[in-house]
Amino acid sequence: MPIYAPTLPPRPERGLGDPPALVLARFDVRRVLRQRIGMFFLFTLGVWLLIKLVMLYVNHLLGTKTQLAGVKDLATALLPQGAAFQADFLSGPMLFVIWLLAAFVGGGLVARDTLHRIRPLMYAHPVRPADYWMGKALTAVGLPLAVMLPFILLPWVLSLLIAGGAGPVWPTLPLRMIPAALAIALLMGAVTLGASALAATPRAGVGWSLGILFGLNAPATVLAKVLDQPAWQALSPTDLAAAWPQLLCGVTPPALGWLPTALGTAAHLAVWAWILRMRTRPSEAVL
Repeated sequence: MPIYAPTLPPRPERGLGDPPALVLARFDVRRVLRQRIGMFFLFTLGVWLLIKLVMLYVNHLLGTKTQLAGVKDLATALLPQGAAFQADFLSGPMLFVIWLLAAFVGGGLVARDTLHRIRPLMYAHPVRPADYWMGKALTAVGLPLAVMLPFILLPWVLSLLIAGGAGPVWPTLPLRMIPAALAIALLMGAVTLGASALAATPRAGVGWSLGILFGLNAPATVLAKVLDQPAWQALSPTDLAAAWPQLLCGVTPPALGWLPTALGTAAHLAVWAWILRMRTRPSEAVL
C-alpha cells in the first residue's frame, strides 16, 4: 500500500468529478462574489447601466410618443443611429471602470496562490498547469465579459421595444459588439493574470495591474504625439480595448487601424500568457 504525506490526501484518478479548470473557476468566482470590492464595482456598474437605459428611454421614446403613428418615419430623423453612438456602449468612463474591476479582481487570482503556496498542493493532485491557467482565465476573462454583455444587450432590447428595427440601436449591434467585448475581455484577462503572476501578494498583484495599465499608456501617448503615428497607441491595453468597438461598428476615422489593433492585441495576449506560464511552472511551485 502506498504511503502518502500526512497532510496530503491520496491522489484521485483522473476523470473523476468535474474538470479541474471548472472547479478552480467556480471557487474563484464564489470568492469574488463574497468580496466587498467585487460587489462595489458590480453595484456601481449596475447603477450606471440603469442610468443609461433611463436616458435612452427619456431622450428618445418620449420625443416620439406624441406622434406614435409615424414613429418609423420619425425614428430615422430623431434617433441617432450613427456608428459612434453604437460604439459608445463599450467606451468612455464605463470601460475604464471595468478595467479597474478587472485589475482589482484579477490581480489577486494568481498572487493569492503564490502567497499561500497553494500550487504545490494543486499540482500534486490531478491538476495540470494547463488546467490551472484555464481555470484562472475563465474567471479573469469571464467576469469582464459578463459585466459588458448587459451594456450591449439591454439597450438593444429596449431599442427594439421602442421603435423596432428603426430604433436608436442597430438591430445587428450584438453581432458587432459581442466580438468586441470578447476581445476586450481576453485583453483584460491576459494583462491582469500576467501582472498577478509577477506579484507575490494580492495587493502587489493589483499594483502590478494598475502599473501596467497606466505605465504603458504614458509612453504610448508620448510616442504617438511625438512621432505623429497613432499606431503607437497599440502599446496601451486601454487604447486597444477602446479601439475594438470603433472598428467593429465602423467609426470613421477610428483611433487605431485594424492592423495595429490586431497586432497589439495579439502581442499582449502572447506576452502575458507566456509570463503566466513561466511564473506558474511546477518547478517554480516548489521553490
